[in-house]
Amino acid sequence: MDAQALYDLFRSRQSDRHYDTTRTIPREVLQRIVENALLAPSATNQQPWQIVVVDTPDLSQKVASAARSGMLGQNKFLLQAPVHILIIGDRPGALAATMGKTFRDINYVPYDLGILIAHLVLAVEAEGLGSCIVGWLNGRKVAKVLGIPKTKKVLFDISVGYSLDSKRPKKRKKPEDCIHYNGW
Repeated sequence: MDAQALYDLFRSRQSDRHYDTTRTIPREVLQRIVENALLAPSATNQQPWQIVVVDTPDLSQKVASAARSGMLGQNKFLLQAPVHILIIGDRPGALAATMGKTFRDINYVPYDLGILIAHLVLAVEAEGLGSCIVGWLNGRKVAKVLGIPKTKKVLFDISVGYSLDSKRPKKRKKPEDCIHYNGW
């Protein structure tokens, strides 16, 4: 792979909040995105996640409404997203929990989910689609709509669609303010 193509992908990915509601995303494209995101690494290879893809219009609307329920009117754009990819975190496996707690006092699941989500949204971008990672949602109501067991927790809704947003310049800290070599 050409390294520059990967770096261009990093530069082009953004949070999109306006989607073309007239275009559906083929199921095989969604399958390709999710299957490749599942290649993400995780602590002790626990893969502490489940993914629910919602791609039918009626159910997508129900999920969006549930996600927004009680969220102070936030994330209205979810209502126009044709697809919702929901991220459910599992409890860490015994090895990851023991090692993480004993040696580092760290629960690795949130980090693993972040890596998974990064893979997922970059795959979305590579397929010519837009996405937005939403963590401010009513996961309990979403779980109820989708029949997700009460023992599981819906943590993120990744909205996906053909973006109508223009590419925006990235606002980032200067590299020299963040990068250190061989010490602080």
